[in-house]
Amino acid sequence: MKAIALLIFGLFMNVSFADTSAIETLLIDGQDQYYSMNLSTEKTRTEYETVTFPSTCYRTEYRYRCYSNPPICRRVCDRRGVCRNRCTGGGRVCRNVPVTVSYPCTRTERRAVQVHDYDVETNIEYQIQTTDADATIAEEFTMKVVGDTPTLSVKGSKNYFIILKKLNEKERMEAGVKYIDRIYQIELKSATKAKRVLASGIENVSYKNGIYSYTLGQGFNLSEFTQRVRVYKYRFIGSDSLLIDKNLNGNEIEINSTNGISEMNIDLNNLDVNIPSKVRVILDTTYNIDEDTLLNKGEIEISTYANWIFK
Repeated sequence: MKAIALLIFGLFMNVSFADTSAIETLLIDGQDQYYSMNLSTEKTRTEYETVTFPSTCYRTEYRYRCYSNPPICRRVCDRRGVCRNRCTGGGRVCRNVPVTVSYPCTRTERRAVQVHDYDVETNIEYQIQTTDADATIAEEFTMKVVGDTPTLSVKGSKNYFIILKKLNEKERMEAGVKYIDRIYQIELKSATKAKRVLASGIENVSYKNGIYSYTLGQGFNLSEFTQRVRVYKYRFIGSDSLLIDKNLNGNEIEINSTNGISEMNIDLNNLDVNIPSKVRVILDTTYNIDEDTLLNKGEIEISTYANWIFK
């Protein structure tokens, strides 16, 4: 196997003995059609146990305490204007007061712990088919297994769409070991045409006498791309009124390839709609590929968009 092993094996376990993990990354260079790997992990389960541990407890005790209470005095004057202090109360006061006292004790609590359940052996096979190889192939496939859950992630060269054509999976238990067999059937499809057509987006937009004109990158065609058009009656206040929303066929769009670009013309008058004087036109140009099968979804643009108002 000519694939370059970037990270042969990674095995780690946290202090609570959770499921172990294994990681292996391969650099697919297009030299082979078959690649395989094996990853070993452990699956754990949760059990509960009662744990006793030392602690500090507190209780309230009453202690006899005494303190001096000063008298309350006030100034009193008679009719002759002679004044003197008159004091009441005061003296020594004793009573029981609450006091918090700490003391050593033990506590118990129910804790969740992870214990070994079974070993896991995961066998992975990649079957690679390359379509229209016209650029460097350097696709990173990373397989991570946590316990008994394999997960594939990819980091592409952005030269190819990485398409999962089919996934075959089998599992079995033997003598306390779970065996997982996965076969990934993967197609590497050249993204050159999609990038060439969509890279600069929709440009050179114009509108005259109901004919909407614009340009895309070289190579646009209706067998590999979808051209959707939405036409609205434009309203300065309130929502625009949708007049038509459809994917165009070859009779509804004129395509001319020249000077490295695709010149596009859409005669809105031929779309069975009355074109108002103020019109909004929205275009969605999309490369025909099932995004749900893409392992490198989001790495390569597959659509472009334009929204123009003409008055």
